Amino acid sequence: MGIFRRMKEIVAADVHRMLDKCEDPVSMAQLYLRQIEEQIEKSNEALTGQLVAEQETILLIEHTSQIVAKRMRQAELAVDREEERIAEIALADKLQLELLIQGYGRNLDAIRNHIGTLKQEIIRLKELHRDLQGRLYFLISRAKAARAIKSAASFPAYRTDKVIRGFERLEENVRQLEAGASAKQWAASPYDNELDRIDRNEEIQAELTRLKAARIAKQTG
Repeated sequence: MGIFRRMKEIVAADVHRMLDKCEDPVSMAQLYLRQIEEQIEKSNEALTGQLVAEQETILLIEHTSQIVAKRMRQAELAVDREEERIAEIALADKLQLELLIQGYGRNLDAIRNHIGTLKQEIIRLKELHRDLQGRLYFLISRAKAARAIKSAASFPAYRTDKVIRGFERLEENVRQLEAGASAKQWAASPYDNELDRIDRNEEIQAELTRLKAARIAKQTG
């Protein structure tokens, strides 16, 4: 059952691809051009056949005309010899051949008319093919432009607000890191100890001054 189901899916997919291709204007235009090309090829083959038939008919008329002339000479010779029966046979054959030549002539006229029609048809088809070929190039350009516009219209706009907020949070984190680093650096500065030492010396000097003053006051008292 799995194999048959898979085959059915493959056939369905091929049919859908064919339908999609038929709905594609460019593919349809190319199909029409191929049909015209096939008709041009068939017309050329028919024209070749008619040209061959024309030459064969001309040769047939020429050959039959030569036989007619030969029968005429035979009839004349028979009359000179007073061989009327032979003359009658030669003239009868001559008349029959002349009828054939008339038929060949009618066939030749029909062939030549057909040749002229085929040549005109080939010219018309080639002109049509050139015109449609140019229109196909324009159609392809239009189809590409339409697909590009459709693709751009269906392309969703990218939301940038989330990205911007993320960058703002990163910038804030960096600022906090920088502030923390500056505070730590200031707390660990050697100038702090120096300032503490300066303050401590001033207190010591003040105590020393008070002590000296007290000693002097005691001695004088």
